[in-house]
Amino acid sequence: MTVLAVLLSLVVGTGLALLLDRKFFGRGFVRTLLITPFLIMPVVAGFIWKTQMFNATFGVINWFLDQLGAEPIEFATKYPLWSVVLVLVWQWSPFMMLIVLAGLQGQDSSVLEAARVDGATSFGIFRQITLPQLRPYLELGTLLGSIYLIQVYDHIEVITGGAPASKNLPYYIAQRSIGGGNEFGLASAYSIVVVIAAIIIANIGLRVLSNLLEGTE
Repeated sequence: MTVLAVLLSLVVGTGLALLLDRKFFGRGFVRTLLITPFLIMPVVAGFIWKTQMFNATFGVINWFLDQLGAEPIEFATKYPLWSVVLVLVWQWSPFMMLIVLAGLQGQDSSVLEAARVDGATSFGIFRQITLPQLRPYLELGTLLGSIYLIQVYDHIEVITGGAPASKNLPYYIAQRSIGGGNEFGLASAYSIVVVIAAIIIANIGLRVLSNLLEGTE
């Protein structure tokens, strides 16, 4: 769940950042709208998607399927993992977008202009110039996203109620302890594993951030 959510959020966020890096009328307003999902509380986001998007009777997605002549689908029940991942991608893509956009706006415009004069295509400029410069920002987004998304609990509880295919370690820990399992020793052991993993990822993230800041000085 964490891997899928982080990687897909990074891809979508990079695409949005590339679009916002262009000058067009209302860019500030569009950027504000795109950031909005990241500002919504996780529980609220889960309820919005469960009741207004995934619902088989009056959900928006199933309304579109009905217009196409397809049968309604109870996404949270039939595809619990992908339902949670989709909501996480929707909510965390703006975070990735902001990080990548900062990297794009820090590029040297003279280098890009020289590449265009030499006849380089837009894809060639992105692959050979932009992408290597964005590498520290992409790494930072991946690591920070992993630190946060490894702790996901609210979305799972609200959307799927802990369906077997959508459980992660924090949800399992909650079930084994305060959720009624009363296996506090086992839950504590797993909690320590999560903390250690988060510390390792955080240290790597801090190193990447430090190198990023040194490169801009």
